[in-house]
Amino acid sequence: MISTSLDVEAVHDAVLPQPKNNSALRTWAPALVAVGAAIAVNSVLMGGIMSQTKVPGLTQEHLAEREQEHALMDQVRALEISDPTWKPTSRRMSDKSGDLLEYTRRRHRLLTNYLHEDVSDQFSAFGKILISVIYFAFWVFLMFPNWFLPIGRPGIALGGGMMMVVVRYVLQITNNGPFFDAEKVIIMEPLMLLFGLMLTTIYLEKMERGGLFDKLRDSLDDPINWKRSAKIMIMSTIGSAAVMNDSVVLIFSGVVVDLCVRHKVANSLPYLLSLATTANIGSALTMTGNPQNILIVSLAYDTITWFEFATNMIVPVTVATIINFAMMLAYYRQELFPGSAGIGEDLGIMFMGRKTPEMLAQERSYYASRASVGHMVEASGWSIWSVVQSVVVICFLIFFAGGYDVCVVSITAGCVLMVAASYKRQHYDPRPQADVRYDDNGEPIPPKKLYDLDGNEITPEDEELITESETTLTEVDYGLLMLFIGQFLLIGSFDDTGVPQGFFAATMGKCAAREVMTTGGCVYWFVVIITILSNVASNVPVCQMLAATFPFATPYQWMQVSFSATIAGNLTMLGSAANMIVAFQAAKVGDRTFTSERHAPFGIPSTLGCLFIGTWLLSVFAVSPDCSVRKDTC
Repeated sequence: MISTSLDVEAVHDAVLPQPKNNSALRTWAPALVAVGAAIAVNSVLMGGIMSQTKVPGLTQEHLAEREQEHALMDQVRALEISDPTWKPTSRRMSDKSGDLLEYTRRRHRLLTNYLHEDVSDQFSAFGKILISVIYFAFWVFLMFPNWFLPIGRPGIALGGGMMMVVVRYVLQITNNGPFFDAEKVIIMEPLMLLFGLMLTTIYLEKMERGGLFDKLRDSLDDPINWKRSAKIMIMSTIGSAAVMNDSVVLIFSGVVVDLCVRHKVANSLPYLLSLATTANIGSALTMTGNPQNILIVSLAYDTITWFEFATNMIVPVTVATIINFAMMLAYYRQELFPGSAGIGEDLGIMFMGRKTPEMLAQERSYYASRASVGHMVEASGWSIWSVVQSVVVICFLIFFAGGYDVCVVSITAGCVLMVAASYKRQHYDPRPQADVRYDDNGEPIPPKKLYDLDGNEITPEDEELITESETTLTEVDYGLLMLFIGQFLLIGSFDDTGVPQGFFAATMGKCAAREVMTTGGCVYWFVVIITILSNVASNVPVCQMLAATFPFATPYQWMQVSFSATIAGNLTMLGSAANMIVAFQAAKVGDRTFTSERHAPFGIPSTLGCLFIGTWLLSVFAVSPDCSVRKDTC
């Protein structure tokens, strides 16, 4: 039996692994090898990146389909010109009477905030250069904050967005650019969703000590480092597929940091990366896993169901998760396998149950720590309030998977928990004791009496009213909302210049035609370009740009876009909102290890490995057709 009088701090400090300072070459070598391998693979598959001798040509079927698409777009333009007041009817029209045209109009009407309008021809060369310089300057500031001034990412993003608005106005009045519709580029749905998720998260965490949030946190705890990382990855993958990657990292970023502090790990980066990278990978599984998937399903010309989406993604997402986990164990083996002599011993630890002396000492320290504070731990039973939390979360997941509006569901869940928490605090929580002071003789000092201007004594209220504005709503991270608003303004203005679209067309070369961009060797070059664009202009704007450039893309092509745009989020820290949330939430509690320069050495090789292997698996096991059912080309 372990004695509770054991010096837990001394034992734990004695087994802490000593961090080693790796050289820059050792740190970046896997990333450089991965980039070289990606270039070599594309060169072999396409007969050279520049020559592209193996690019398949357009067939007669492709040319006929292209003519059909042009005819459909001409019908839409002709109808808008002849009758500007025309609106689509509510009845369902058949294909013979113009259902394709009706569908296009309905999509334009319902998704005007997401639709990209090409205004690049209204910019002068000076205007395009100026906007591009501003965007890339603030992109660097967001990647590496505090280089010049101690300004956080929310302030940088919002300042960049406001600068874009001012510069675009100056360009407009000097005839160097078009009007900038700033209201249109700020998409409210992600902002409302984030607010609802933050509200729900706060009440899950603060509603009750030992409640659902603490139970989930305790389920991730483990004295063995690699097992703790594996639990974080499994939870993050499943949670992101079931709910949304942003909500998962928003809920569990603080939990992961708390676990790192509890175990006094020398480097918390592997655990934060485990959370962020698998949240992005797992979110690729379902159409509700991330904002770009929701957008893709909405913009796709052919209907894509929830189960069809998941069936396409199950194999590549599963394999990508395994690849990411294996690379995590190999790249951070000194932290995850303390005392291990090599990869062979690591495998023995994982599959044969072996333990190094350092790991045994960590286990003893862990159980001694639990025993020493055992008298302070409250009962772990399920109270009525834990049941309420569980019911709300289950309904939350059911409505999410059922396809209901994610913004309404998240805010409703937060409001339900807010009402329950306020009722619990008002009627069940113990009242705070009055602050009683004593004199030198130990006698209580009576409270000081207060009088109004007329000399009447003012008696304090029997019960002080404490509102949600004083307790919980102040903990909503409004800085994160500012970060998103600023990024919307920056990215929206940059997309207007047409530079990302021009980059796509120029780099794709002969593969730029929609009919061949996801066939043969072109698909691997296609996903690389999508990955680069997703990290430069963000994944949601890239999907907007592709929807405007290829409005009649097939379901299979959208599956490839979804997978590559989602996996691309792991390449750099700015590639995904989930990465930014993890860094932001960790920094709030004092952990600043998750930075751009520390993320990239692992993110680049992991992303490229998952991307190429997952793309191949998706092309082999895809169930969605590479043709259009609605256009009768299958």
